[in-house]
Amino acid sequence: MDIYSIGGRTPREADRLYRRQVERAWQAMIERGTPVDSQVRDVIRHSWRRSLQLGLEPVSQRPRDLGGRERLDVLREANADLLQATENTWQVLGDILSQSQSCLLVADAKGTLLDVCGRPVLLDLGARDCIAPGYAWSEFSAGTNAVGTALALNAPAEVFSAEHFLSVAKIWSCSAAPVRDTVDGSILGVIDITSFGDNHQAHCLALAVTAAHQIEQTLQSRELARAVQLLHWYQTHVQRWAQRAVILVDRKGRIVTASDAAKVLFANCRECTPLERGRAFFTVAGEPTEADCAAVLPARTRVVDIEPYAGRGGAWEGGLIVIETVRETRTPVAARRLPAGDDPFVHLVGRHTSLVELKRRAARVARAGAPVLLIGESGSGKESVARGIHGASPVAAGPFVTVNCGALIRETACRELFGDERDPGSGGRYLEADAGTLFLDEIGDLPADAQVALLQILQPAARDAARLPRVRVIAASHRELDADVAAGRFRDDLFYRLRVPSLRVPPLRERLSDLPQLIERFIAELHARHGLGRKRIAPALLGLFETHAWPGNVRELQGVIESMYVLADSDELTIADLPDGFLQASAIVTEDMEDALPPGSISRMTRAAIEAELAAHGDNLSAVARRLGISRSTLYRKIKRYGLDVT
Repeated sequence: MDIYSIGGRTPREADRLYRRQVERAWQAMIERGTPVDSQVRDVIRHSWRRSLQLGLEPVSQRPRDLGGRERLDVLREANADLLQATENTWQVLGDILSQSQSCLLVADAKGTLLDVCGRPVLLDLGARDCIAPGYAWSEFSAGTNAVGTALALNAPAEVFSAEHFLSVAKIWSCSAAPVRDTVDGSILGVIDITSFGDNHQAHCLALAVTAAHQIEQTLQSRELARAVQLLHWYQTHVQRWAQRAVILVDRKGRIVTASDAAKVLFANCRECTPLERGRAFFTVAGEPTEADCAAVLPARTRVVDIEPYAGRGGAWEGGLIVIETVRETRTPVAARRLPAGDDPFVHLVGRHTSLVELKRRAARVARAGAPVLLIGESGSGKESVARGIHGASPVAAGPFVTVNCGALIRETACRELFGDERDPGSGGRYLEADAGTLFLDEIGDLPADAQVALLQILQPAARDAARLPRVRVIAASHRELDADVAAGRFRDDLFYRLRVPSLRVPPLRERLSDLPQLIERFIAELHARHGLGRKRIAPALLGLFETHAWPGNVRELQGVIESMYVLADSDELTIADLPDGFLQASAIVTEDMEDALPPGSISRMTRAAIEAELAAHGDNLSAVARRLGISRSTLYRKIKRYGLDVT
């Protein structure tokens, strides 16, 4: 029903006539206990009925007061982002609303007023009628009104003076629109324009909706900035969790990203929430507990750590949920002893002199039982060297147990590795490796107390030597440990015990002549696994490979070849078959390439956050960098990478 189209009257005449009809209907509702007049708009009549069912008394009742300044301050603090985003909106609408005897109301997601902006005289009038911070204007407390009815309908609502359920509000008219979270659509609060007497304008509802959308965009920009900061923190420390199943969540418990290991665990669980960006992983307010997360985990998994985002203060701003598969207690299966004549270093493919020398020295080291330290970049093949040493050693028939020290939890690392802290070596992964080899990858990340226990095992007292398990220890690191020793992060006595002998694993860029053999080996393995044929490499592609820096070493090459092998239609792999992003490190992502960035990718999120902050702060790049939590130099690089215009 359009109140401005009654009987062809002018808007003011129609308004007065409609108001008298509503007043009569309201009186009849009080007398009969139910709304019956069809002349009242349906949305109002239905809201009146809900208000009666709630047991509200329309004549004498007033909205509930939150009770006390302290409780209001707590509520305002919890909604600080909403209030801050509203300040810009009030700066734009303030003059317009003040001239029309209107004020701007901000309510939380339950309808409690957080702030009222307007001329002082109008604010005093509103406070008399409970239009002030701390009063609850949900339908549960105040019956039919724009704020409460918008929440009840989950949609914009407009309530004119006489349409209010409580008599205390009948001198006011109001238009309200919900403010939603742009990620999951949940309601964050309500923006309301309230006018005194006959001053409510026809465009007030449109203004409220526009204001709500503007606030949503401001909040979205800030959430994107938070997400970028979270991702930056995660990527900076990603090596710590390289082999673990981890889920990065934001401050609201929504998924930001997840490791491949976590995705594999959840992909096999039909009942579990898909690990998609924006999905709620848990719904508790603040930092979750292990019990909060347990209900959404796949079977036979558990939370082993919850690491808060370290870039903020005490408040929960998101963090990592680290999970693992619950291992069943079992006796290690002995490794197969190599038949005579088999090469234990067969997986180290190549004829480059540096690799040949490495295999020669590794074979000699394997004969003794002393610890070995392998130094080499990530992906260069340290574990393959370690397995070769194990296969060529006297304990080749025993188990080969791998531990990534960077993935250990500081508080439980010693117990997980060595069992009872009072009796190191009596249990844990060390005992699993009895009569075999324990491979400690990323030894530089081993916690201090575990370093002490390892040293005790490697240099046992005479009385303890006989009872300890017989284990060969091979350690590896992607960086030289001298700096860690000098800085006190790694024990010098343990370092000296491990590094004799020490073997350096050469990076792929130092043995590019091995590329043809490596590629041939990978294609043969892929043919055996997928049966798509023995594809060959085009000369131009091999030439391009020889100019690439290969920061990921052999592991990167293997991944590139597998991607091309599976996706290529031809029997010859060419430059056109290279996976997306292979040369992205030396390329600039221009605006025309934006569609190539997959929705929800880190690149697209980062670009969107930078664009939003540039739009808000113009050419003040220092302010943009502060908002995103990155340095100016990093911001410059990203602006150049994404081809953004800052002129």
